[in-house]
Amino acid sequence: MKSKLFGVLLLIEAAALLLTAAVALHYHRVTGETDVHCFLLTAGLTGAVGLLFYHIGNMNKRSSLHIRDTFMVVALSWVLFSFFGMLPFLMYGTVDNVTDAFFETMSGFSTTGATILDNIDQQPHGILFWRSIMQWLGGLGVVVFTLAFIPSVAKGSKKMSLFAAEAPGLSVEKLAPTMGATSRLLWMIYIALTLLCAITYRLGPMNTFDAICHAMTTIATGGFSTHQASIGYFQSSYVEYVCIFFMLLSGINFAMYHFLFNRRFDVIRRNEELHWYLLAILGFTLLFLGRFYFAPHFQTITEEQLASHPQTWADRLRTSLFHVVALFSNTGFQGSNYDYDTWGRLFLIPTVVMMIVGGCAGSTSGGIKMVRVIVLVKYIKKTINELIHSSSMYNVKISGQTVQDLSLMRVLSFFSLFIIVFMINVVVLSATGMSMEEGAISFLTCFSNYGPGSGITGPSGNFDAIPNAAKWLLSFDMLVGRLEIFTILLLFTPSFWRTK
Repeated sequence: MKSKLFGVLLLIEAAALLLTAAVALHYHRVTGETDVHCFLLTAGLTGAVGLLFYHIGNMNKRSSLHIRDTFMVVALSWVLFSFFGMLPFLMYGTVDNVTDAFFETMSGFSTTGATILDNIDQQPHGILFWRSIMQWLGGLGVVVFTLAFIPSVAKGSKKMSLFAAEAPGLSVEKLAPTMGATSRLLWMIYIALTLLCAITYRLGPMNTFDAICHAMTTIATGGFSTHQASIGYFQSSYVEYVCIFFMLLSGINFAMYHFLFNRRFDVIRRNEELHWYLLAILGFTLLFLGRFYFAPHFQTITEEQLASHPQTWADRLRTSLFHVVALFSNTGFQGSNYDYDTWGRLFLIPTVVMMIVGGCAGSTSGGIKMVRVIVLVKYIKKTINELIHSSSMYNVKISGQTVQDLSLMRVLSFFSLFIIVFMINVVVLSATGMSMEEGAISFLTCFSNYGPGSGITGPSGNFDAIPNAAKWLLSFDMLVGRLEIFTILLLFTPSFWRTK
């Protein structure tokens, strides 16, 4: 069963490569670009390996996936996808080494958006389209795609475990009688949002190619662009506000759109995570507006930093809103006024906080998820109340429902593991030659699947200059962040493999 599922996943990647080859062929005829053979060769190789795995899996029709197998399938499928997905970058010469190619590809599939490229505008349309479709496939996850449209492949397996391993959060909520139907529903919402976003982009100054590519990376909250200057390339308030709107939508639990379509407004009104998400965006936008407005009165802000700030009220509003929504949704796009490194230290701390928190569970955003922050805050409040009123017992409730002790322990364990992983990464990244601050923020941005970091990896730089060892570690961090620690940690736990 594992081999069969791996085979289907690779065949899906081969199909995506063939679609990209069709785009490359079109631009070969129009402009003479020469990357089409890279995608045809990679599609052939990926498809051949996929068919081999599928044939091996078919030879043992009675086998089924156990719970531990589902975590292995999900984790290894991302590595396999990145291994085959990096080949076009190497074949065409976009990068000249495996380290950079793997980093760029893992950043794509994990929807991180960190890049080692400094010549994006010079890349052919096929390469640019492949970067976009990688993020679009990674947004909801290819395993979830398989459950949605090829459910027979995982027949007899633990589909709930497969779904939860790739779309983790505090809990998994069924929107339909089966997980296959739930997956299809989520992908239909995902496709509808992508089409709507592409059409809206196209109504502005974007051409069709840019609109499609940016729609895929916006809804996937990935942040890859077809231009080095990202969204700022278009110098358009319309494009930035459209981007803000769809980044905000993509950071919301996709189940809310199902309830909206079915007129379940009561469920939406009760959803506490949505309230916190929207209020956090409003609060941080006002915070940045205030800081831009009062910045001239702070002695820590230099004249050079003041010159980099947006000058008019309209620019301050758009810059603040774009920056805040891009961070909470972990999209990583950059607007016309994008370089938060030049704004001053006053702006960096809230930037990092938003980067860590991320959007809602059940969305395509990264980060530790808003729902875990809510649980942690309420658990601290519960502990304080019980210390004050020692004879009383308090429950943690979200959206009117009590959070069970097991879920509370998982949230607390997640935060504990996050801190441990953070400290280990800072030490190791510092040992590779990165400064402690750059290493810390680079880990946070890769683990949170945001993209730009600070300093050499900041919004005006990229990850090309960091040591190769750091690139491999950060690639692993992207995977850990995308699958949220536990899925990966289980694979390194001996007792997990001894479980019958």
